[in-house]
Amino acid sequence: MKNKKLQISLLLPLLIMTGVVAQAQIKIGEVAGIGFSNISEKSADGDKANTQNMPGLRVGLTADVPLTGDFYIQPGLFYARKGFKQESGGFYGAAINLQVKADYIELPVNLLYKRKLGMGHLLLGAGPYLAYGTGGNWKSDGDIVLGDIRSKGEGSVAFRNNGSIRNDSEYIYGRPVDYGFTAILGYEFREHFTLQLNGIFGLANLIPSFNGSQLGGHLRNRGSGITIGYKI
Repeated sequence: MKNKKLQISLLLPLLIMTGVVAQAQIKIGEVAGIGFSNISEKSADGDKANTQNMPGLRVGLTADVPLTGDFYIQPGLFYARKGFKQESGGFYGAAINLQVKADYIELPVNLLYKRKLGMGHLLLGAGPYLAYGTGGNWKSDGDIVLGDIRSKGEGSVAFRNNGSIRNDSEYIYGRPVDYGFTAILGYEFREHFTLQLNGIFGLANLIPSFNGSQLGGHLRNRGSGITIGYKI
């Protein structure tokens, strides 16, 4: 039952897009660009992790649904590669030059403001997003050591609510369901081409439970990026 509710929630923005596309004023956009993701990580003792940005692809579709005046609702459906880099340490164990790449399906719904400016429109937007982690990969210059588990220098990324490790090449990124807010600043050229700066601020604490015990602290997604788009 929970899985069915989750699937409905994830598909809702896509249903909105397809249900209204027949209206003449709806503009469908194709978007592609690069994101620079990171994490906000703090242990139960209050220590913050020193991590660096991970570049990754961001592609998807949007629909501009007019509300009133210069305001629009813009649902979207994206594939986004997130993750982080870390020279040493790690929330789930010690590693050297760790690189974690995590794949997400992301569903933002932004309130968009378009203001006529020059030959096009200034774009300002913000709204919530819902995302689901599907997998990924990791590598490091050495092994990841977590208690009695030693993961060799590369492997797969997993998403689970219970963080028990199933094999020695697996890295648990966190809980699969992520949510938070997005922000947009951009420009629309001649009503078709767009250039946008994007920010993502995760609110979900992704830390899973381990062996039935919930760790303290938090782990949240952060990110920014730049995209270009074409609207029809």
